[in-house]
Amino acid sequence: MVTRQIRLDGPGVRGVRVSGALLRDLLSIVIEGSQQALRIRTQGRSTARGALPAWIAAASEFSVCIREGSTILELELPTLLETNPEEFRQRQLFPEVDPDLPAFDYLAESVEAALEGEQRANLYDKSMLKLLGRLDVAFSHGISDIVLEGFDSTRRPRSVMLARETLSGLKALQSKIPRPRRVRIAGKLDSIRHSDQTFTLLLPERGETIKGIGELTHVGDLQTLWGRDVVVSGTVHFTANGGVQRIEAEALASATPEDLHLWQATPVPLAERIEISGLRVAQGPRSGLTAIFGQWPGEESDEEVEQALENLS
Repeated sequence: MVTRQIRLDGPGVRGVRVSGALLRDLLSIVIEGSQQALRIRTQGRSTARGALPAWIAAASEFSVCIREGSTILELELPTLLETNPEEFRQRQLFPEVDPDLPAFDYLAESVEAALEGEQRANLYDKSMLKLLGRLDVAFSHGISDIVLEGFDSTRRPRSVMLARETLSGLKALQSKIPRPRRVRIAGKLDSIRHSDQTFTLLLPERGETIKGIGELTHVGDLQTLWGRDVVVSGTVHFTANGGVQRIEAEALASATPEDLHLWQATPVPLAERIEISGLRVAQGPRSGLTAIFGQWPGEESDEEVEQALENLS
């Protein structure tokens, strides 16, 4: 078990007991956020239909200690290795996470990435940004700042501060995430992980790796394709900076030379449709066509114009 802290600040809580309502609102976000942070690293998505994987549910459990008169929440959390020793002893099964860290540290990293904007856009998605937007309810209890105290992968302390005014930036970031689109991608099937139905696709020409997820029901067939060129059809989801976050696969098959020629390019977002209503501007007595109606754009007299027309005829 490891210990992490959440510090609260503001005139509404300093020197008094933290209310039960504040704890409920804040800790529910910490629990869901920790689960989403693990999922987005391992699956490329923060939420999904169906039951939560058991190891993620266990990793998001913790106990809280609050000293009387303090606004520091001390969390006692299990590391990922402690929640699932069987799988995390084989570190190569989940290379995206460090099993010696708790889920809370990955939440803090995702929050930090979201506050930075688009630099590490693969560490959050729309669902996670919406969840962080719910902190507005926690701020309504009178606090001004929420500080997550964790550690990064190099074991250096990480302190991430959220203030109420930062929430508008997170909302604006949601609008920058492009819409998903249907695609076909060809590349080498680099890895398969049946436990959470994920795989990675290597695009050799660019040296890029794309995370995929899908109903991998034909495990035997997939194993025969491991390390070979395949073509994947499905829906690709993008990050706020236009990168590929994941592809949700509907079909995966051996690739032909023609597939490799046609579909090896990295998918990019489609251009967003222009909202026509935003281009409409009301016309007044001195704007639009009214401003030029009946006006001759030159300085020539009527006689000079008539003479020019005769010369052309």
